[in-house]
Amino acid sequence: MKVCIFGSDGRTGREVVEYCLNEGHEIVAFVYSENAKNYLPKNPRIKIIKGDVLSATDVQKSVKNCDAVISVFGHIKGSDSRMQTKGIINIIEAMKIEGINRIISLTGTGVRIEGDTPSIFDIIGNWIIKIIDRDRIMDGIEHVEALKKSGLDWTILRVLKLSNGDINSDKNNLIPEYKLSTHGSAEAFTSRKKVAKIMTDLLTSGKYSKKMPISS
Repeated sequence: MKVCIFGSDGRTGREVVEYCLNEGHEIVAFVYSENAKNYLPKNPRIKIIKGDVLSATDVQKSVKNCDAVISVFGHIKGSDSRMQTKGIINIIEAMKIEGINRIISLTGTGVRIEGDTPSIFDIIGNWIIKIIDRDRIMDGIEHVEALKKSGLDWTILRVLKLSNGDINSDKNNLIPEYKLSTHGSAEAFTSRKKVAKIMTDLLTSGKYSKKMPISS
């Protein structure tokens, strides 16, 4: 598949790019940083496009001729408080124009659905975030609502906290094992490598179409 990955220059995005490449996909890496080329893999199956997810023109140019989209872009210092929502709306509109249907997006477990069974750690952690940065939680919720109303074939992966480790990796090839559930509870820390594998696997899996699985 040809996959456009928004947030390719972030810590999670870089792992997603690498895993997608290892699975044989062609990548359009949408990046914000001027220095992205310095730390993305050197591979003929990567096309790097620098842009702003808040620019509808930049977004549409990037998804052209792609088969699917992965969204792992997030807030950075000084970014718009509704960056995730505004960005995903641009992505949705561009996908519709280009006839693309499949999108996988990443958000936190602060986005709840009926039936969720969060752990005490999850409840306390998201309670703290709501006090410190309520806009971030609300942005995640609104971005989900935009996808639900989009008519696209979406899946939203929810994680509690991201880590850089390879927890529960297979000893032979260091590919993380994972478990998804509909309502949790969420594992306390999910490695970015694990997120990369889950999101790449979800591209072609119909099991969680229009659902919001949790890394458990």
